[in-house]
Amino acid sequence: MGEVPTKPPKVVVVILNWNGLHDTLQCLESVVRIDYPNFATVVVDNGSRVDPRPEIEARFPQVPCIRLPRNLGYAGGNNVGIRYALDLGADYVFILNNDTIVEPNVLRAAVAVAESDPRIAAVGVKILAWEDPTRIWVAYGYVTYRQGLVRLVGYYWPDDARFTKVRDVDWVPGTAMLLRRQALLDIGLFDDEYFAYHEDVDWCTSARKGGYRIVFAPEGRIFHKGHGSSGGRRFVSLRQYLAGRNMVLFVRKHGTPWQKAKFVCFQLATLPLQYLRRSLTGEQEGVVLKVRGMLDAMRDRPIPLVELGLREGNGE
Repeated sequence: MGEVPTKPPKVVVVILNWNGLHDTLQCLESVVRIDYPNFATVVVDNGSRVDPRPEIEARFPQVPCIRLPRNLGYAGGNNVGIRYALDLGADYVFILNNDTIVEPNVLRAAVAVAESDPRIAAVGVKILAWEDPTRIWVAYGYVTYRQGLVRLVGYYWPDDARFTKVRDVDWVPGTAMLLRRQALLDIGLFDDEYFAYHEDVDWCTSARKGGYRIVFAPEGRIFHKGHGSSGGRRFVSLRQYLAGRNMVLFVRKHGTPWQKAKFVCFQLATLPLQYLRRSLTGEQEGVVLKVRGMLDAMRDRPIPLVELGLREGNGE
């Protein structure tokens, strides 16, 4: 693994907040203890109901908070932070969910791997489950074009020898990912059309198509509370709708004819079974929302942001 040079590259940590100030403050408490010698932090508030700036400025005066007038989603909100970071001259941008706690060496570990090869566009760190740190939350993933489009590797698996080596992967979670400046300039930022979910898969796929590498680096570790930024009890409906919608966007954008056919066949074969299985526990609404998201994407319909609780009624 490469070593961090004497004059280390500049890193800007971007933390997106949306009605989650308590989590954001806890995250910042850990971020300010990072031992990397050349980094800055910015919080982007994604149109929260309550302005978080007074609290953040009082407790972390060194951390600017950009207040957006409305929720731009994970993709749009983080893009504001990425542009801010690039304007600051960042060599790397570290995207970090607000419902996480980081270990002090996380940037040293991630930057050391990134600096080992200029073809590395993104580095993902080891994400551990907050409620049980002996288990992985998600390590990385592969694109399968099957039922869920992707396969998650390490989802609540024990943190064992399978997750001790640096390796190339298809994509790393946007929960915590270090992005190279040059790759952002070459590939572009997150695709705003996704709003939330699968934009990290999309960006990593575009980077790999552009000749870059996506790497999992297990020495850097964070702890993830899990879906805290998704709106609490509304999480299931948000995730199912957006996942269904964004799978279609991804397949349309990246899939070969064979991959598109494979994806369609898997959906037709598995969705009825998913509905029947979920009906046994009264959770079939999630499958309905997933199908609705897929149909909306195929028909190029906009996301019903107000209905899903992603924006206030006057925020359109």
